[in-house]
Amino acid sequence: MNHLGLDKTLCHRSVSELSVGQQQRVAAARALIGQPEIIIADEPTSSLDTNKRDDFLNLLFQEANTQNSTILFVSHDPAISEHFPQIIELSEINRVGETL
Repeated sequence: MNHLGLDKTLCHRSVSELSVGQQQRVAAARALIGQPEIIIADEPTSSLDTNKRDDFLNLLFQEANTQNSTILFVSHDPAISEHFPQIIELSEINRVGETL
């Protein structure tokens, strides 16, 4: 709970009692269980303010590195691009409407 930046008193609450940001952090922790080779994260920071977002990203990268996991991260937030060594824009891979 401390690692996630969540108060220990939240431990026994129903998920419906958590904020969306808290739910996202718990979901990320659950995704790391079992040391997966790849973590697919679709907009996991969308409900976090800037400070919590950066803390969350640092924690996610630290844990993924410790577990030797690869992160596939999807986001509409260009402000977080500096956190990633490789970025693929949707326009680079979207071929809808192209003629072959």
